[in-house]
Amino acid sequence: MFERFTDSARRVLVLATGAARTRSCEYVGTEHILLGLIDENDGVAAQTLKSLAVSVDALDYRLPATGRSQHPQSGDIPFTPSAKKILAQSLRETSLLGHDHIGTEHLLLALLTDPESTGARLLAETISVDFTQLRQQTLWQVAEHRRTPEATGPKHLTISLNEAEHALCTVAAAEAGEPIEVWIRNTILTAARTRRDALGKDNGTPPE
Repeated sequence: MFERFTDSARRVLVLATGAARTRSCEYVGTEHILLGLIDENDGVAAQTLKSLAVSVDALDYRLPATGRSQHPQSGDIPFTPSAKKILAQSLRETSLLGHDHIGTEHLLLALLTDPESTGARLLAETISVDFTQLRQQTLWQVAEHRRTPEATGPKHLTISLNEAEHALCTVAAAEAGEPIEVWIRNTILTAARTRRDALGKDNGTPPE
């Protein structure tokens, strides 16, 4: 799975491990992944969180004291089961959006799916919006970040979408829990069947 991580996402995990080590923690938890997402600075996750005034300083004094030892940790530090769950969920978030690689945005979206984790609870205490709004804001950032002059619409589609339409479909597909290509196909088919059935009723022809 780590082969599919972008350089930015890998840097988040390095920073998360560093955050745990400098705080003398015996494990890397979801709270450290959150710190890593902020510290990474350039990714979609960092941009989204900083737009909500989430900073390391704002989180630091809320960090739990449990799991800390008397001395800074050396060597490998294990990830907690909750942190491993976030890493696994990030792969699912990548698939849902139809992306090839796991980026910082997928790690943030994965964190939002586990509201009972320490990292998610710390985030909820810090931001002024709920997780549904934060998820939508992250998805809008994803759509904005992935726009290029050469690609104004999603790949592998035979229809053209402008930038606003592409962003809207990205959010709707993620909320439905479907890859964007599948969601668009199903939406088009549903509309076509509804139209066909309506025309059949108008003409007195029963639907198939």
